[in-house]
Amino acid sequence: MKNLKYLIYLSTIIATFSCSELEEEPYGFLANDNFYSTEENVYSGLQYAYQASKRAQFYSRLLNITLMGAGQSDTKPSYTQRNAVEFKNWTFDASTEALRDFFGGCYTGISRANTVLDNTEKIDFSDGLLKNQYIGEAKFLRAFYYFYLVRVFGEVPVYTDAKNPNITYETPVSSIEDIYNLIIDDLTFAAQNVPAFSIRGRADGTAAKGLLSKVYLHLASSKESGSPRYGWVSDHTQMYAQAASFASQVLNSGTFGLDNSIYTTFPDNNPASREKLFVWSSNPATNNSTGMTSLHTTFSPYTWYSQFYTYAPGSTDVTPYWGGWTVMWYHADELASHPSEDLRRNLYTNLVLSSGGAVLQNRPESYNMKYFANTQSFYSGDTSWPFLRTSDIALVHAEAAGPTADGYSSINAIRNRAGLADLTPGLSRSEYMEAVWQERKWELAMEGHLIFDLRRTKRVDSELGSQVNFPYFHPLPQREVDLNNAIELDPEKQSLR
Repeated sequence: MKNLKYLIYLSTIIATFSCSELEEEPYGFLANDNFYSTEENVYSGLQYAYQASKRAQFYSRLLNITLMGAGQSDTKPSYTQRNAVEFKNWTFDASTEALRDFFGGCYTGISRANTVLDNTEKIDFSDGLLKNQYIGEAKFLRAFYYFYLVRVFGEVPVYTDAKNPNITYETPVSSIEDIYNLIIDDLTFAAQNVPAFSIRGRADGTAAKGLLSKVYLHLASSKESGSPRYGWVSDHTQMYAQAASFASQVLNSGTFGLDNSIYTTFPDNNPASREKLFVWSSNPATNNSTGMTSLHTTFSPYTWYSQFYTYAPGSTDVTPYWGGWTVMWYHADELASHPSEDLRRNLYTNLVLSSGGAVLQNRPESYNMKYFANTQSFYSGDTSWPFLRTSDIALVHAEAAGPTADGYSSINAIRNRAGLADLTPGLSRSEYMEAVWQERKWELAMEGHLIFDLRRTKRVDSELGSQVNFPYFHPLPQREVDLNNAIELDPEKQSLR
Protein backbone atom coordinates (compact mmCIF):
# COMPACT_ATOMS: atom_id res chain seq x y z
CA MET A 1 0.00 0.00 0.00
CA LYS A 2 2.83 2.36 0.89
CA ASN A 3 4.45 1.65 -2.49
CA LEU A 4 1.16 2.39 -4.28
CA LYS A 5 0.82 5.73 -2.49
CA TYR A 6 4.40 6.57 -3.39
CA LEU A 7 3.79 5.85 -7.08
CA ILE A 8 0.63 7.98 -7.13
CA TYR A 9 2.50 10.86 -5.45
CA LEU A 10 5.41 10.60 -7.88
CA SER A 11 3.07 10.46 -10.88
CA THR A 12 1.29 13.61 -9.70
CA ILE A 13 4.59 15.53 -9.42
CA ILE A 14 5.71 14.41 -12.90
CA ALA A 15 2.35 15.34 -14.42
CA THR A 16 2.47 18.76 -12.78
CA PHE A 17 5.91 19.60 -14.14
CA SER A 18 5.07 18.10 -17.55
CA CYS A 19 2.01 20.36 -17.91
CA SER A 20 4.08 23.31 -16.83
CA GLU A 21 6.59 22.62 -19.61
CA LEU A 22 3.89 22.18 -22.22
CA GLU A 23 2.32 25.53 -21.34
CA GLU A 24 5.58 27.50 -21.49
CA GLU A 25 5.50 30.45 -23.92
CA PRO A 26 7.92 30.17 -26.87
CA TYR A 27 10.71 32.71 -26.98
CA GLY A 28 13.39 33.86 -29.40
CA PHE A 29 11.08 34.10 -32.45
CA LEU A 30 11.41 37.30 -34.50
CA ALA A 31 8.54 38.63 -36.59
CA ASN A 32 7.41 42.03 -37.86
CA ASP A 33 5.26 42.53 -34.76
CA ASN A 34 8.14 42.22 -32.29
CA PHE A 35 11.19 43.12 -34.38
CA TYR A 36 10.30 46.71 -35.22
CA SER A 37 10.63 48.46 -31.87
CA THR A 38 13.53 50.91 -32.34
CA GLU A 39 14.90 53.19 -35.04
CA GLU A 40 17.88 50.84 -35.30
CA ASN A 41 15.45 48.05 -36.24
CA VAL A 42 14.00 50.27 -38.97
CA TYR A 43 17.49 50.88 -40.33
CA SER A 44 18.13 47.12 -40.43
CA GLY A 45 14.83 46.58 -42.22
CA LEU A 46 15.75 49.27 -44.73
CA GLN A 47 19.09 47.57 -45.40
CA TYR A 48 17.17 44.35 -46.02
CA ALA A 49 14.98 46.16 -48.54
CA TYR A 50 18.05 47.48 -50.38
CA GLN A 51 19.46 43.96 -50.48
CA ALA A 52 16.56 42.85 -52.71
CA SER A 53 18.17 44.55 -55.73
CA LYS A 54 21.14 42.23 -55.31
CA ARG A 55 19.13 39.01 -55.49
CA ALA A 56 19.76 36.99 -58.64
CA GLN A 57 16.02 36.77 -59.37
CA PHE A 58 16.08 40.51 -59.94
CA TYR A 59 19.41 41.72 -61.28
CA SER A 60 20.60 38.72 -63.31
CA ARG A 61 17.21 38.37 -64.99
CA LEU A 62 17.19 42.11 -65.58
CA LEU A 63 20.45 41.81 -67.52
CA ASN A 64 19.00 39.23 -69.91
CA ILE A 65 15.69 41.04 -70.35
CA THR A 66 17.23 44.44 -71.06
CA LEU A 67 20.58 43.64 -72.69
CA MET A 68 19.80 40.57 -74.77
CA GLY A 69 16.43 41.92 -75.86
CA ALA A 70 17.63 45.30 -77.13
CA GLY A 71 19.98 44.07 -79.84
CA GLN A 72 23.10 45.73 -78.38
CA SER A 73 24.51 42.54 -76.90
CA ASP A 74 25.72 39.36 -78.49
CA THR A 75 26.40 36.02 -76.84
CA LYS A 76 27.69 32.55 -77.57
CA PRO A 77 25.10 30.02 -78.81
CA SER A 78 25.71 27.82 -75.80
CA TYR A 79 24.60 30.50 -73.34
CA THR A 80 21.10 29.35 -72.47
CA GLN A 81 20.94 30.29 -68.80
CA ARG A 82 18.04 32.43 -67.63
CA ASN A 83 16.39 32.17 -71.07
CA ALA A 84 19.04 34.30 -72.78
CA VAL A 85 18.32 32.87 -76.23
CA GLU A 86 14.59 33.49 -75.87
CA PHE A 87 15.18 37.14 -75.00
CA LYS A 88 17.74 37.59 -77.78
CA ASN A 89 15.35 36.15 -80.39
CA TRP A 90 12.18 37.52 -78.78
CA THR A 91 10.68 34.03 -78.56
CA PHE A 92 9.82 34.32 -74.86
CA ASP A 93 6.23 33.95 -73.74
CA ALA A 94 4.15 33.90 -70.57
CA SER A 95 5.71 30.61 -69.45
CA THR A 96 9.34 31.83 -69.70
CA GLU A 97 10.95 31.10 -66.33
CA ALA A 98 13.19 34.19 -66.19
CA LEU A 99 10.17 36.48 -66.63
CA ARG A 100 8.51 34.79 -63.67
CA ASP A 101 11.69 35.15 -61.62
CA PHE A 102 12.05 38.84 -62.47
CA PHE A 103 8.39 39.49 -61.65
CA GLY A 104 8.85 37.83 -58.26
CA GLY A 105 12.17 39.57 -57.66
CA CYS A 106 10.52 42.97 -58.07
CA TYR A 107 7.78 42.08 -55.63
CA THR A 108 10.32 40.83 -53.10
CA GLY A 109 11.78 44.34 -53.08
CA ILE A 110 8.32 45.90 -52.87
CA SER A 111 7.30 43.65 -49.98
CA ARG A 112 10.44 44.50 -48.01
CA ALA A 113 9.95 48.22 -48.61
CA ASN A 114 6.30 47.96 -47.58
CA THR A 115 7.32 46.16 -44.38
CA VAL A 116 9.51 49.13 -43.45
CA LEU A 117 6.69 51.55 -44.26
CA ASP A 118 4.11 49.54 -42.29
CA ASN A 119 6.20 49.49 -39.13
CA THR A 120 8.06 52.80 -39.07
CA GLU A 121 5.13 55.06 -38.24
CA LYS A 122 4.51 53.35 -34.88
CA ILE A 123 8.08 53.88 -33.65
CA ASP A 124 9.27 56.95 -31.75
CA PHE A 125 12.42 58.40 -33.31
CA SER A 126 14.83 60.70 -31.55
CA ASP A 127 14.88 62.74 -34.77
CA GLY A 128 11.73 63.21 -36.84
CA LEU A 129 13.79 64.12 -39.89
CA LEU A 130 15.58 60.76 -39.71
CA LYS A 131 12.23 58.98 -39.53
CA ASN A 132 11.05 60.74 -42.69
CA GLN A 133 14.37 59.94 -44.36
CA TYR A 134 13.94 56.20 -43.77
CA ILE A 135 10.34 56.39 -44.98
CA GLY A 136 11.53 58.27 -48.04
CA GLU A 137 14.22 55.71 -48.85
CA ALA A 138 11.66 52.88 -48.55
CA LYS A 139 9.29 54.77 -50.84
CA PHE A 140 12.10 55.29 -53.35
CA LEU A 141 12.69 51.54 -53.43
CA ARG A 142 8.99 50.78 -53.88
CA ALA A 143 8.80 53.26 -56.76
CA PHE A 144 12.02 51.88 -58.24
CA TYR A 145 10.58 48.36 -58.54
CA TYR A 146 7.17 49.48 -59.78
CA PHE A 147 8.87 51.57 -62.48
CA TYR A 148 10.56 48.44 -63.77
CA LEU A 149 7.35 46.42 -63.52
CA VAL A 150 5.18 48.93 -65.38
CA ARG A 151 7.72 49.37 -68.18
CA VAL A 152 8.28 45.64 -68.60
CA PHE A 153 4.75 44.29 -68.04
CA GLY A 154 2.34 47.24 -68.09
CA GLU A 155 -0.60 46.60 -65.77
CA VAL A 156 0.40 44.66 -62.66
CA PRO A 157 -1.06 44.16 -59.16
CA VAL A 158 -0.22 46.95 -56.72
CA TYR A 159 0.53 46.27 -53.06
CA THR A 160 0.97 49.24 -50.73
CA ASP A 161 1.31 47.24 -47.52
CA ALA A 162 3.39 44.23 -46.54
CA LYS A 163 0.92 41.72 -47.89
CA ASN A 164 3.00 38.91 -49.40
CA PRO A 165 2.12 38.57 -53.11
CA ASN A 166 3.49 35.03 -53.10
CA ILE A 167 0.77 34.02 -50.63
CA THR A 168 -2.14 36.37 -51.25
CA TYR A 169 -3.41 36.18 -54.81
CA GLU A 170 -6.60 38.18 -54.62
CA THR A 171 -5.42 41.53 -56.02
CA PRO A 172 -6.36 42.60 -59.56
CA VAL A 173 -3.99 44.49 -61.80
CA SER A 174 -4.00 48.27 -61.53
CA SER A 175 -4.10 50.59 -64.49
CA ILE A 176 -0.85 51.95 -65.85
CA GLU A 177 -2.03 55.43 -64.87
CA ASP A 178 -2.61 54.42 -61.24
CA ILE A 179 0.80 52.74 -61.06
CA TYR A 180 2.53 55.88 -62.32
CA ASN A 181 0.58 58.01 -59.84
CA LEU A 182 1.90 55.86 -57.00
CA ILE A 183 5.46 56.03 -58.40
CA ILE A 184 5.33 59.82 -58.64
CA ASP A 185 3.84 60.21 -55.14
CA ASP A 186 6.52 57.97 -53.61
CA LEU A 187 9.42 59.65 -55.42
CA THR A 188 8.11 63.14 -54.62
CA PHE A 189 8.09 62.27 -50.91
CA ALA A 190 11.61 60.82 -51.17
CA ALA A 191 12.91 63.87 -53.04
CA GLN A 192 11.54 66.17 -50.34
CA ASN A 193 12.53 64.17 -47.26
CA VAL A 194 15.79 62.32 -47.98
CA PRO A 195 18.85 64.58 -47.61
CA ALA A 196 21.75 64.61 -50.04
CA PHE A 197 24.44 62.00 -49.48
CA SER A 198 26.64 59.80 -51.65
CA ILE A 199 26.68 56.21 -50.41
CA ARG A 200 27.04 53.41 -52.92
CA GLY A 201 24.07 51.08 -52.70
CA ARG A 202 21.68 53.67 -51.23
CA ALA A 203 19.50 56.35 -52.77
CA ASP A 204 19.33 59.94 -51.52
CA GLY A 205 16.92 62.73 -52.42
CA THR A 206 18.96 63.58 -55.51
CA ALA A 207 18.58 60.01 -56.78
CA ALA A 208 14.82 60.33 -56.25
CA LYS A 209 14.83 63.47 -58.42
CA GLY A 210 16.84 61.62 -61.05
CA LEU A 211 14.34 58.78 -61.15
CA LEU A 212 11.48 61.30 -61.27
CA SER A 213 13.05 62.89 -64.33
CA LYS A 214 13.14 59.49 -66.06
CA VAL A 215 9.52 58.77 -65.06
CA TYR A 216 8.29 62.07 -66.51
CA LEU A 217 10.36 61.60 -69.68
CA HIS A 218 8.90 58.13 -70.17
CA LEU A 219 5.38 59.52 -69.87
CA ALA A 220 6.04 62.51 -72.13
CA SER A 221 7.78 60.66 -74.95
CA SER A 222 5.34 57.72 -74.81
CA LYS A 223 2.44 60.14 -75.23
CA GLU A 224 4.11 62.20 -77.97
CA SER A 225 5.21 59.16 -79.99
CA GLY A 226 1.89 57.32 -79.62
CA SER A 227 3.44 54.37 -77.82
CA PRO A 228 0.69 51.86 -76.91
CA ARG A 229 -1.22 52.27 -73.64
CA TYR A 230 -0.12 55.83 -72.88
CA GLY A 231 -3.04 57.69 -74.42
CA TRP A 232 -4.24 58.67 -70.93
CA VAL A 233 -1.30 61.07 -70.44
CA SER A 234 -2.96 64.46 -70.65
CA ASP A 235 -0.16 66.90 -71.50
CA HIS A 236 3.18 65.62 -72.72
CA THR A 237 4.54 69.18 -72.89
CA GLN A 238 4.03 69.57 -69.15
CA MET A 239 5.63 66.17 -68.57
CA TYR A 240 8.70 67.22 -70.57
CA ALA A 241 8.94 70.37 -68.45
CA GLN A 242 8.84 68.29 -65.26
CA ALA A 243 11.50 65.94 -66.59
CA ALA A 244 13.76 68.86 -67.51
CA SER A 245 13.26 70.52 -64.14
CA PHE A 246 14.13 67.46 -62.05
CA ALA A 247 17.06 66.55 -64.29
CA SER A 248 18.43 70.08 -63.94
CA GLN A 249 18.22 69.83 -60.15
CA VAL A 250 20.30 66.66 -60.26
CA LEU A 251 22.93 68.14 -62.56
CA ASN A 252 23.22 71.25 -60.38
CA SER A 253 23.05 69.44 -57.04
CA GLY A 254 26.74 69.72 -56.20
CA THR A 255 26.69 66.23 -54.69
CA PHE A 256 26.55 64.53 -58.08
CA GLY A 257 27.61 65.57 -61.56
CA LEU A 258 29.42 64.47 -64.69
CA ASP A 259 32.89 63.02 -64.28
CA ASN A 260 35.57 64.90 -66.21
CA SER A 261 36.45 61.73 -68.08
CA ILE A 262 34.45 58.65 -68.99
CA TYR A 263 37.46 56.68 -67.78
CA THR A 264 36.84 58.01 -64.28
CA THR A 265 33.44 56.37 -64.33
CA PHE A 266 34.52 53.11 -65.95
CA PRO A 267 35.81 50.50 -65.41
CA ASP A 268 33.55 50.56 -62.41
CA ASN A 269 36.11 50.45 -59.62
CA ASN A 270 36.27 54.11 -58.62
CA PRO A 271 34.17 55.08 -55.60
CA ALA A 272 35.12 58.71 -56.20
CA SER A 273 33.00 58.88 -59.36
CA ARG A 274 30.37 61.62 -59.12
CA GLU A 275 28.11 59.88 -61.62
CA LYS A 276 26.70 57.04 -59.54
CA LEU A 277 23.31 58.19 -58.31
CA PHE A 278 22.13 54.71 -57.39
CA VAL A 279 24.10 51.53 -57.94
CA TRP A 280 23.89 47.85 -57.13
CA SER A 281 26.56 47.00 -54.58
CA SER A 282 27.18 43.87 -52.57
CA ASN A 283 28.40 45.69 -49.48
CA PRO A 284 25.91 46.70 -46.80
CA ALA A 285 24.77 50.15 -47.88
CA THR A 286 26.65 51.93 -45.11
CA ASN A 287 29.76 53.23 -46.82
CA ASN A 288 31.07 54.25 -50.21
CA SER A 289 32.72 50.98 -51.18
CA THR A 290 31.45 48.42 -53.66
CA GLY A 291 32.23 45.14 -52.03
CA MET A 292 32.88 41.89 -53.82
CA THR A 293 30.49 41.02 -56.65
CA SER A 294 30.48 38.52 -59.50
CA LEU A 295 29.18 41.00 -62.08
CA HIS A 296 32.41 41.02 -64.09
CA THR A 297 32.09 37.32 -64.91
CA THR A 298 29.17 38.15 -67.22
CA PHE A 299 31.24 40.46 -69.41
CA SER A 300 34.94 39.55 -69.30
CA PRO A 301 36.56 36.82 -71.43
CA TYR A 302 36.91 33.26 -70.25
CA THR A 303 40.48 32.61 -69.11
CA TRP A 304 40.14 29.50 -66.96
CA TYR A 305 39.90 31.05 -63.50
CA SER A 306 42.88 33.32 -63.99
CA GLN A 307 43.80 36.89 -64.75
CA PHE A 308 44.24 38.22 -68.23
CA TYR A 309 45.84 41.46 -69.40
CA THR A 310 44.66 44.24 -71.67
CA TYR A 311 45.07 47.99 -72.04
CA ALA A 312 43.37 50.14 -69.42
CA PRO A 313 40.72 52.26 -71.17
CA GLY A 314 42.25 55.44 -72.56
CA SER A 315 45.76 54.37 -71.60
CA THR A 316 48.74 52.44 -72.87
CA ASP A 317 49.13 50.82 -69.46
CA VAL A 318 48.78 47.04 -69.49
CA THR A 319 46.47 46.12 -66.62
CA PRO A 320 45.52 42.75 -65.10
CA TYR A 321 41.82 41.96 -64.97
CA TRP A 322 40.01 38.85 -63.85
CA GLY A 323 38.33 36.67 -66.44
CA GLY A 324 34.74 35.56 -66.64
CA TRP A 325 32.43 33.37 -68.65
CA THR A 326 32.40 35.19 -72.03
CA VAL A 327 28.63 35.47 -71.70
CA MET A 328 27.78 38.93 -73.11
CA TRP A 329 29.71 41.36 -75.24
CA TYR A 330 29.03 44.53 -77.20
CA HIS A 331 27.62 43.76 -80.62
CA ALA A 332 30.16 44.43 -83.39
CA ASP A 333 27.64 46.45 -85.41
CA GLU A 334 26.99 48.72 -82.45
CA LEU A 335 30.69 49.33 -81.84
CA ALA A 336 31.18 50.11 -85.55
CA SER A 337 28.47 52.79 -85.34
CA HIS A 338 30.64 54.94 -83.01
CA PRO A 339 32.63 57.68 -84.74
CA SER A 340 36.30 56.80 -84.97
CA GLU A 341 37.23 59.66 -82.62
CA ASP A 342 34.72 58.56 -79.96
CA LEU A 343 36.70 57.86 -76.77
CA ARG A 344 33.98 55.49 -75.61
CA ARG A 345 35.18 52.95 -78.14
CA ASN A 346 38.02 52.26 -75.70
CA LEU A 347 35.54 50.87 -73.18
CA TYR A 348 35.36 47.73 -75.31
CA THR A 349 38.29 45.47 -76.15
CA ASN A 350 39.10 42.30 -78.04
CA LEU A 351 42.78 42.18 -77.10
CA VAL A 352 44.28 39.69 -74.65
CA LEU A 353 47.86 40.66 -73.84
CA SER A 354 50.77 39.22 -71.91
CA SER A 355 51.88 41.00 -68.75
CA GLY A 356 54.56 42.65 -70.88
CA GLY A 357 52.09 43.89 -73.48
CA ALA A 358 52.57 41.35 -76.25
CA VAL A 359 49.37 40.45 -78.11
CA LEU A 360 48.41 36.88 -77.24
CA GLN A 361 44.96 36.82 -78.81
CA ASN A 362 42.87 39.14 -80.94
CA ARG A 363 39.38 37.86 -80.27
CA PRO A 364 36.31 38.53 -82.42
CA GLU A 365 34.19 39.58 -79.43
CA SER A 366 34.17 43.18 -78.17
CA TYR A 367 34.25 42.73 -74.41
CA ASN A 368 32.45 45.28 -72.29
CA MET A 369 35.09 46.81 -69.99
CA LYS A 370 32.61 48.94 -68.06
CA TYR A 371 32.38 46.16 -65.49
CA PHE A 372 35.84 44.60 -65.60
CA ALA A 373 37.37 43.78 -62.22
CA ASN A 374 41.04 44.36 -61.46
CA THR A 375 43.30 43.03 -58.67
CA GLN A 376 40.56 40.78 -57.29
CA SER A 377 39.96 37.05 -57.53
CA PHE A 378 37.88 35.14 -60.03
CA TYR A 379 34.14 35.46 -59.34
CA SER A 380 34.75 38.19 -56.79
CA GLY A 381 35.32 41.63 -58.27
CA ASP A 382 34.88 45.25 -57.26
CA THR A 383 32.20 46.21 -59.80
CA SER A 384 28.61 47.41 -59.45
CA TRP A 385 25.65 47.92 -61.76
CA PRO A 386 24.59 51.59 -62.28
CA PHE A 387 20.82 51.76 -62.06
CA LEU A 388 21.10 55.57 -62.20
CA ARG A 389 24.03 57.73 -63.24
CA THR A 390 24.21 61.39 -64.09
CA SER A 391 25.18 61.00 -67.75
CA ASP A 392 21.79 59.31 -68.21
CA ILE A 393 20.13 62.25 -66.45
CA ALA A 394 22.08 64.76 -68.59
CA LEU A 395 20.64 63.11 -71.68
CA VAL A 396 17.19 63.02 -70.09
CA HIS A 397 17.58 66.79 -69.68
CA ALA A 398 18.77 67.19 -73.29
CA GLU A 399 15.74 65.31 -74.61
CA ALA A 400 13.22 66.96 -72.31
CA ALA A 401 14.53 70.49 -72.95
CA GLY A 402 14.49 69.89 -76.71
CA PRO A 403 16.52 71.88 -79.28
CA THR A 404 17.02 74.83 -76.93
CA ALA A 405 20.21 76.35 -75.58
CA ASP A 406 19.80 74.25 -72.41
CA GLY A 407 19.19 71.08 -74.38
CA TYR A 408 22.23 71.63 -76.61
CA SER A 409 24.36 72.38 -73.56
CA SER A 410 23.50 69.04 -71.96
CA ILE A 411 24.08 66.86 -75.00
CA ASN A 412 27.27 68.73 -75.89
CA ALA A 413 28.66 68.11 -72.40
CA ILE A 414 28.32 64.37 -73.06
CA ARG A 415 29.67 64.58 -76.60
CA ASN A 416 32.67 66.78 -75.73
CA ARG A 417 33.70 64.47 -72.91
CA ALA A 418 33.64 61.61 -75.41
CA GLY A 419 35.91 63.53 -77.79
CA LEU A 420 33.15 64.53 -80.21
CA ALA A 421 32.40 68.01 -81.52
CA ASP A 422 29.30 69.98 -80.57
CA LEU A 423 26.06 68.78 -82.09
CA THR A 424 25.12 70.67 -85.26
CA PRO A 425 23.14 73.74 -84.18
CA GLY A 426 19.76 74.66 -85.65
CA LEU A 427 18.45 71.12 -86.07
CA SER A 428 14.73 70.54 -86.44
CA ARG A 429 13.01 68.94 -83.46
CA SER A 430 12.89 65.52 -85.13
CA GLU A 431 16.56 65.73 -86.18
CA TYR A 432 17.56 66.83 -82.70
CA MET A 433 15.62 63.99 -81.04
CA GLU A 434 17.24 61.43 -83.33
CA ALA A 435 20.65 62.80 -82.31
CA VAL A 436 19.81 62.55 -78.60
CA TRP A 437 18.56 58.99 -78.97
CA GLN A 438 21.75 58.04 -80.82
CA GLU A 439 23.85 59.65 -78.09
CA ARG A 440 21.97 57.62 -75.49
CA LYS A 441 22.79 54.42 -77.40
CA TRP A 442 26.50 55.26 -77.41
CA GLU A 443 26.81 56.70 -73.91
CA LEU A 444 24.61 54.20 -72.07
CA ALA A 445 25.48 51.09 -74.08
CA MET A 446 25.19 47.83 -72.12
CA GLU A 447 23.54 49.57 -69.17
CA GLY A 448 19.96 48.34 -69.67
CA HIS A 449 18.22 51.51 -70.92
CA LEU A 450 17.84 50.91 -74.64
CA ILE A 451 14.85 48.57 -74.57
CA PHE A 452 12.83 51.15 -72.62
CA ASP A 453 14.01 53.97 -74.90
CA LEU A 454 12.76 52.03 -77.92
CA ARG A 455 9.41 51.36 -76.30
CA ARG A 456 8.70 54.89 -75.12
CA THR A 457 9.59 56.39 -78.51
CA LYS A 458 7.71 53.70 -80.48
CA ARG A 459 10.79 52.47 -82.34
CA VAL A 460 10.70 48.77 -81.55
CA ASP A 461 9.61 47.83 -85.06
CA SER A 462 12.12 50.07 -86.81
CA GLU A 463 15.04 48.98 -84.61
CA LEU A 464 14.31 45.34 -83.87
CA GLY A 465 11.99 44.26 -86.68
CA SER A 466 8.25 44.03 -87.22
CA GLN A 467 8.08 40.33 -86.32
CA VAL A 468 8.96 40.88 -82.66
CA ASN A 469 6.50 39.27 -80.26
CA PHE A 470 5.32 41.38 -77.31
CA PRO A 471 7.07 44.53 -78.62
CA TYR A 472 5.82 47.01 -76.00
CA PHE A 473 5.01 44.90 -72.94
CA HIS A 474 6.22 41.48 -71.90
CA PRO A 475 3.42 39.05 -71.01
CA LEU A 476 2.48 38.60 -67.39
CA PRO A 477 3.95 35.30 -66.13
CA GLN A 478 1.39 32.57 -66.66
CA ARG A 479 1.90 31.16 -63.18
CA GLU A 480 0.96 34.51 -61.65
CA VAL A 481 -2.16 34.69 -63.81
CA ASP A 482 -3.15 31.14 -62.89
CA LEU A 483 -2.65 31.66 -59.15
CA ASN A 484 -4.18 35.11 -58.85
CA ASN A 485 -7.96 34.71 -59.01
CA ALA A 486 -8.40 38.47 -59.38
CA ILE A 487 -6.40 38.86 -62.60
CA GLU A 488 -8.62 38.97 -65.67
CA LEU A 489 -6.64 39.69 -68.81
CA ASP A 490 -8.28 41.88 -71.42
CA PRO A 491 -7.66 40.22 -74.84
CA GLU A 492 -7.60 43.62 -76.56
CA LYS A 493 -4.92 44.91 -74.21
CA GLN A 494 -2.97 41.69 -74.52
CA SER A 495 -2.84 42.11 -78.28
CA LEU A 496 -1.13 45.49 -77.78
CA ARG A 497 1.80 43.95 -75.95
